[in-house]
Amino acid sequence: MNQDHDIVVLGTGAFAGALVRALAQRASGPTRVHLVSQDRERAEHLAGVAQAHAVIAGRPVRFCRHRLDVRGGADLRPLLARHRPRVLAICTSDLSPAETRGPASAWTDLVRAAGFGVTLPLQAATALRAATACAEASPDTAVVNACFPDAVNPLLHAAGLPVLCGLGNVATLAGLLRRDLLLADESRLKVLAHHAHLHSPPTPAEEARAWLDDKALTPTHEILERGRRHPRADLNEIGANAGADVVDALTHPRDHYAGHVPAPNGLPGGYPVTLTGHSIALRLPPGTSERQAVARNEQWSGLDGITVDRRGKAQFTPAALHALRDRWPDAPATFTAQDVDDLRTLQLALRDDLRGLPAASAP
Repeated sequence: MNQDHDIVVLGTGAFAGALVRALAQRASGPTRVHLVSQDRERAEHLAGVAQAHAVIAGRPVRFCRHRLDVRGGADLRPLLARHRPRVLAICTSDLSPAETRGPASAWTDLVRAAGFGVTLPLQAATALRAATACAEASPDTAVVNACFPDAVNPLLHAAGLPVLCGLGNVATLAGLLRRDLLLADESRLKVLAHHAHLHSPPTPAEEARAWLDDKALTPTHEILERGRRHPRADLNEIGANAGADVVDALTHPRDHYAGHVPAPNGLPGGYPVTLTGHSIALRLPPGTSERQAVARNEQWSGLDGITVDRRGKAQFTPAALHALRDRWPDAPATFTAQDVDDLRTLQLALRDDLRGLPAASAP
């Protein structure tokens, strides 16, 4: 009898839900998915729907629920030590990206003016605690992070934490290109892109780069502009389905899997990669070195208002820092993983204050 391979998923939000439903339909072997959330009702609902997907698809996947407030500081180590999962997927943070697209307030004004990178402490805090817990309790587990991985993973990797790669973002964009090109798999496609490219870049010259059969793909900007018109929930679904393939490849290792992930081995931005077991390597087009690819993503990082260097120093761009200090005069220009918890506390207070104030454009 085949033994289940365990996956732990933190969170039950939109991306986590889409990821879990995709795993239910695509798992390539016996799998047990542990849903960890402080919201028991939401976890029960997601587990029930996902189990129905698995049964209908004829996939050997089971779902378990664990009530645990990881964002609130609950200890994840006992659960990880007990189940020793193949993969830990971090899909929860102190700020859902959906909030920045919700009702306008002074808080959404700030994020729009400074860039999504201003929220890095809120995106990184739970991932920092979860990766630390995994390193201590289940060091053979592959940690993947779906919460702003393009910037969070470099921060954590520089701190010595085992974050293998991210999910979504570049994979979402690759999915949009595959759709228009009718590509059955990703092996012929290579995309360099950053989280910032989920939005239209300031100019076409700052667009993501793509290659088909190792030749530059000239209509990349036009294809992605069409895709960006879709509701974000639809883009989440595309990224989560691509993420499910990555998680499955790590759960049921195969000799070779070609795909796209953000922040492999702590690099900034997103890249085409090859997965072999729990090892990950870039698969860049001829004529593009790793150094060149990383430099391009570092440049694109500024579109989100923040950069993270290889030593783990996060630095706001001048424009982002100016916008941030308009509301938070003592905001630091730079910080590292060691500062995240303190900055998270300060940013949560700032967010709560600004949520109650009208947007500048409000009547």
